Amino acid sequence: MATTSALLALVLLASLLAGTVFSDDIVPIHIPLLDRFQAWQAEYNRTYATPEEFQQRFMVYSENVKFIETMNQPGSSYELGENQFADLTEEEFKDTYLMKLDNVASSPEAMALTVDTMNRAGTSGGSNTNEAPNSVDWRTKGAVTPVKSQQHCGSCWAFAAVASIEGVHKIKTGRLVSLSEQEIVDCDRGGNNHGCHGGHSSSAMEWVTRNGGLTTESDYPYVGRQGQCMSDKLGHHAAKIRGRQAVQGKNEGALQHAVAGRPVAVSINASRAFQFYKRGIFSGPCNTTRNHAVTVVGYGANASGHKYWIVKNSWGERWGEKGYVRMQRGVRAREGVCGIAIAPFYAVM
Repeated sequence: MATTSALLALVLLASLLAGTVFSDDIVPIHIPLLDRFQAWQAEYNRTYATPEEFQQRFMVYSENVKFIETMNQPGSSYELGENQFADLTEEEFKDTYLMKLDNVASSPEAMALTVDTMNRAGTSGGSNTNEAPNSVDWRTKGAVTPVKSQQHCGSCWAFAAVASIEGVHKIKTGRLVSLSEQEIVDCDRGGNNHGCHGGHSSSAMEWVTRNGGLTTESDYPYVGRQGQCMSDKLGHHAAKIRGRQAVQGKNEGALQHAVAGRPVAVSINASRAFQFYKRGIFSGPCNTTRNHAVTVVGYGANASGHKYWIVKNSWGERWGEKGYVRMQRGVRAREGVCGIAIAPFYAVM
């Protein structure tokens, strides 16, 4: 037979789900995880239409909390935490925020040593890192715009491409301009890019080159969905590039050399652990099946000598380290952690 406290807890949960309001003379039973969920709801302004939906999301949240706490073991190089994705199943998260794997597989980026037909004169970056400094952070050099949010749209590929273009534009002109991801999402149709259903940063750079440039974020604001291309904006060129350059694939030394010169767009595997990243140097678990595009804006090492990449994400500033993740650098696998070194690209002016 269930204990009195367990029965009272079930009554409280049922009352909460039904929207019952307790009178002042009734002391509610303390249910730590339920309290925690309600606090999370308040923090992220999350509400549910029905008691059934509340119950479903509470169960999903509970499973995610269990996963987070299981992963947060003593001695780990990083910590996971509850964030805006805590009430989503792994499949829901993938369907909403990541690129479809079949689209990624068909990308020209799938070749580790892609030859850039648009800019053969550029430097792809070799394996010699003697000329590269020990650490670089393009944020401190004013070449990185504030972290943006792709919202409920799998448009990470456009954000990674734009971050690379913004960086090289600042380096070449001295002006940091926030450029429009929405113009790419709306207007770069067909081929390898599919709006909110995924795409490829290298192809986005090719489109910007063919278009003659890209307008500003303020001129063509981001709305989090693919809409009709505003063709009257296509000639508003706030930044121009003449192509994109492939970095030698499966070579972290080449990637370091490239990042020393500018921010670089990469594609990675965003695993369940990556979904809930909070702080520290992320080292997996993940595989090399790439489903998410991000931008490497620097690299360095912590006080213990553990090397990392500084990676700008597009999930807003409340994810990770104010929108960034440090990912392990210098691993044995040629692909790099989560496939980060498989197929990097950067914009060329």
